[in-house]
Amino acid sequence: MNYRLPTYDDYEIIKDYVIEHFSNNERRLNASLYLTDMDYKEWVDKINKGSVSPDEHWGRYYLYLVFDNDRLVGLLHIRYELTDDLRERYGDIGYGVRPSERRKGYATKMLKYALDVCREKNLKYAIIGAYEKNYGSNKTIEKNGGVLYKKEIEPKELSDKWKFDVTCNFYRIDL
Repeated sequence: MNYRLPTYDDYEIIKDYVIEHFSNNERRLNASLYLTDMDYKEWVDKINKGSVSPDEHWGRYYLYLVFDNDRLVGLLHIRYELTDDLRERYGDIGYGVRPSERRKGYATKMLKYALDVCREKNLKYAIIGAYEKNYGSNKTIEKNGGVLYKKEIEPKELSDKWKFDVTCNFYRIDL
């Protein structure tokens, strides 16, 4: 798998990704950082800037396009400079996989990659949230060593919060 920041040239690839989500009645694109709410070039500029200089809200972060060969399979958002409050609210990691590529192991690989990045950025732990009824994401998190530590009521849904100790390598073991 290949992880990289978006470029202007990715417009058609990302448009196809968005259309697939919308065609599946998914209006919220996980890990997209407001992709559908702004001009595409503005979005690319924001994402690339956020990887080198702190954003007023998110600190520094990566938002990667995730490819398997030449196919965009998902988005991975790693927020490694959040305030403690924002960290608890949003978590350090967010990911989304396009509907036609789910249940193929991509989310598991993306989360492993994100945990490695968190370790490289010297985080001692990483937080991720998932809606309680998102069984696939919860299974992915557990598979990677996440420990459930909190349940919260989000608007209209119950959300689970998971924590990873990224100072060790136990989550790298494939089960």
